[in-house]
Amino acid sequence: MDPRSLLEDDLPKFVWTDKTKYKRLSAESRFEQEAMASFGTGVGRILVEGAGQQAEIRPTAAELRAAVLREKEFVHLPDVLGVCWSFGIPVGYLRVFPLTAKRMAAMAVNINDHYCILLSQNARYPAPVSYYIAHELGHILLGHLEGQRALVDVGDPLTKDNDPEEIAADRFALEFLTGQPEPTVTTDAKSFLSRQLADVAIRSAGKLGIEPGLLAMCFGHSTGRWDKAYGALKYIYSEAQPMWEPVNNVLVDQLDWSAISPDMTAYVQGVLGIVHDARSLS
Repeated sequence: MDPRSLLEDDLPKFVWTDKTKYKRLSAESRFEQEAMASFGTGVGRILVEGAGQQAEIRPTAAELRAAVLREKEFVHLPDVLGVCWSFGIPVGYLRVFPLTAKRMAAMAVNINDHYCILLSQNARYPAPVSYYIAHELGHILLGHLEGQRALVDVGDPLTKDNDPEEIAADRFALEFLTGQPEPTVTTDAKSFLSRQLADVAIRSAGKLGIEPGLLAMCFGHSTGRWDKAYGALKYIYSEAQPMWEPVNNVLVDQLDWSAISPDMTAYVQGVLGIVHDARSLS
C-alpha cells in the first residue's frame, strides 16, 4: 500500500500492480485488481522469507507424480503440499482479504524468483484444493511468472478456459494428479445418484492411481455434471471441514518463523488465521 494515500481523502492506492497477470478476469475494477495483487504480494514476500532456499530444478508433472507414487497409492492433498514445500514453495490459505467479496481463487507470487502459492477459495474437501495448488504449481514450473510479480486466478480454476497458460496449467495439474493431462471420466448411465458415483470412485481409485475425490472431480470436468461430482465428495470423505486448517497447519510446521520479524509474524498469523504463537515452534 502506498502510505501517502492514507493521508488523502481518497481510496488507498496499491503498489506491485505493474507486473501482474490476471486470469479469468471479468468485472473486477482497477481498484480490486490492485488490492488483490498488492495484498497477495505483500503476504507472499513474508512467507518467502521464512521458507528458505528454493530449488532451481523444474520437474515435469510426470516426474512429480512418479516420485509420489513410489511411496503412495495416489497423489492427494498432503502429497501436493509436500511437493511444494520440498521445493521451498510455501503454500498459505488466506483468512483475511482486502475485498468484501473474495473474488480471487488462488494466486502465485514471484519474489525475486522465489515463489509462493496463496489460496482464498472456500473449500470443504481436499480434492478441489489439491487441484488449485497443483494448478498454481503448474504456472510456476512452466515459467508463466517469469518477468511477472504475480499471477492471479480470479475465477475458479476448475472451469474451462481458452487462455493458453491456463490450459497448460490445467494439463500440468491433471497429469500430476491423475497421470493424464486430459483425463476423461464418463458414464453410460442415464440416471444415477451422487452416492453411486462416490462408490465407483472409491472402488476404482487404487486401480487407476487417482484419489477418489479427484476421480469424482474428473467426472465433473469431463461431463459438466458438477452437481454430481460435488455431491459425491460428501460420501467420499468422512466429513466436511474447512480446508484452510490443514493447509495452514503444514505452513506452521514448515515455516522458519525465526527468519520473520515479530511484527510480520503477528501480521501473517492474523492474515492466515493462525491463533497460537507460531514463533514458539521455531
